[in-house]
Amino acid sequence: MTNNGSPMTSRTPGKPYQKGVVLIVVLMMLIGITLISLATVNTSVMELRMARNAEFSVNNFQTALSAVDFVISDSANLPTVGPLMQPAPVTLTGSVFGVTAGDTVTASAVRIGECGLPPRMGAANSLMAFSAFNYEITADLDKNASGMGQTGVVQGFLQMGPKC
Repeated sequence: MTNNGSPMTSRTPGKPYQKGVVLIVVLMMLIGITLISLATVNTSVMELRMARNAEFSVNNFQTALSAVDFVISDSANLPTVGPLMQPAPVTLTGSVFGVTAGDTVTASAVRIGECGLPPRMGAANSLMAFSAFNYEITADLDKNASGMGQTGVVQGFLQMGPKC
């Protein structure tokens, strides 16, 4: 009790009671930190998906390129007779292309020019004893069934052969 008969309080003159204001401020700060953390996690998940898709894209492109290389590696895959600009499907053998059930990899070769002159280097040379055969090799890879996307590659190919 004080001298005037009122009960003693721990209140300092001029300062109001806080009554839980600190608790509310701390809770608001925790909510803010939580929202920032969730945004960071969402960004990280999206970046992981982008990296996975980039990896699939590179792998698919390399697989399609290996199909083109397979076609070029054997001259029996290249059409030498028949109409120009008609795709000749190529049978891809072996498990080197890494396709699973439901996925497909196809390749074709197109003869785009008759027996022609080889590229010239400005002067007569030994290339004049040969003919050039122009081809366009196409490979398509479809891995949509396994969720890995699809890609296609078109590559020109010049083959030197006996004079015709």
